[in-house]
Amino acid sequence: MRNLAHNLNSLAIAGFLLFSALDTLADEQTGLRGDPAAIADAKAMVETMGGLDIWRDLESVHFVHEWDIANRPDRYLEHEILDLTGPRSYVTMDSEIYSRTRAYSPEHGYWSITNGEFARGSDESLANAMERAPYSIYRLARAVARDDGELEVRYGTRDGLPQFPTLEFAGPDGEAHGWIILNARKEPIIWATTQYIYVFGPPARFGNLKVPNWATTSNGLVRYEMVSLTGSPQRPELELFAPDR
Repeated sequence: MRNLAHNLNSLAIAGFLLFSALDTLADEQTGLRGDPAAIADAKAMVETMGGLDIWRDLESVHFVHEWDIANRPDRYLEHEILDLTGPRSYVTMDSEIYSRTRAYSPEHGYWSITNGEFARGSDESLANAMERAPYSIYRLARAVARDDGELEVRYGTRDGLPQFPTLEFAGPDGEAHGWIILNARKEPIIWATTQYIYVFGPPARFGNLKVPNWATTSNGLVRYEMVSLTGSPQRPELELFAPDR
């Protein structure tokens, strides 16, 4: 009986140690979550965009778009600095008849200066910016390259496009907030958030990065052409996003 009790006690201790080890292993597990096939395709996409090694080290991007909107008389040039480490963006838009600066960040909210007139964005505008920000294609590329455990990648379908397998990007809430459709070369051809849908043109190289050289909204009324794109391993200063710079 003494040996039986000793053996049972040993088994209990061994079981406790095993479950403790499994719990520790689960706690230590990191990396992208979701469907392995979808994760592999997401990484293949980032390779086509310049490579995992390049995107992994980026902290910000500065890109220039020329925008052509159907109901506007002007085409305007837009410079955007996008903080890839958090939901922050600073934009200037200029044409012969139009000038606007717009920024959002958790620290300084949402604000704009349009033709010299300052305005605070609404709570809804800020909430929308915060919701879509992590699912910018550039932030997604960095998150995939960094094997970010906050992100879940899976395959699904997009409403209205059931024939196209779609990479879904879900956050900690488990809900998809971003979608990308790839072609056979694993290049992004459609990108969407809960607020926008863009159809991409073929990729073009800008330095070490390779991204679509133009995009249009699904209804064709809005189009931009990529003029330049520069990545940086430096995070923008937070003062950039403040209205009283």
